[in-house]
Amino acid sequence: MKWSTSPHRPPHLYMDNAWYFVTASTLNKTHILATPAHLNLWVQTLKTLALEFKIVLAAWTILQNHYHILFMPAAGRDLSAFMKRLHGITSRQLNLLDNQQGRKVWYSYWDTCIRGEHDFWTRLNYIHYNPVKHGYVGNPEDWEYSSYRFYLRGNDNGWLKACEQEYPVQSLFDDDKF
Repeated sequence: MKWSTSPHRPPHLYMDNAWYFVTASTLNKTHILATPAHLNLWVQTLKTLALEFKIVLAAWTILQNHYHILFMPAAGRDLSAFMKRLHGITSRQLNLLDNQQGRKVWYSYWDTCIRGEHDFWTRLNYIHYNPVKHGYVGNPEDWEYSSYRFYLRGNDNGWLKACEQEYPVQSLFDDDKF
């Protein structure tokens, strides 16, 4: 276990064999990821880096000004390197796409170690319902920039609905400032 701190960034706890819930926003919560090309660029980068870093992805979603990921890095110390690469690659590619070289895209990220089964499933549901909460879609299965559809493939919707009922997300939405 290792702590990382800086006067300008939130502290990060690096633990091996731990699930992390990570949230990041664009600078000033600007809606930079405004088109399918922007969103797909982020999704492809996430998936590529997850393979490279041997990260187990449990859930993710990307919206126009923020994202959430639930994952387990191969080692806790990999968290900061993974995030640095995700933000570096996506910033560069988004700026090329928008012809905005030098623009700062990401503000920072916040991570939380998952503390148990209830926390894990509640946050998984939170991630999948985030596009609904923010009014992008009426149902999580309608948002294609999320891991929700992965869970629908090969599974009936009953499993997901039972998980959603057993681990409701409403209390987590109260603290969401996006």
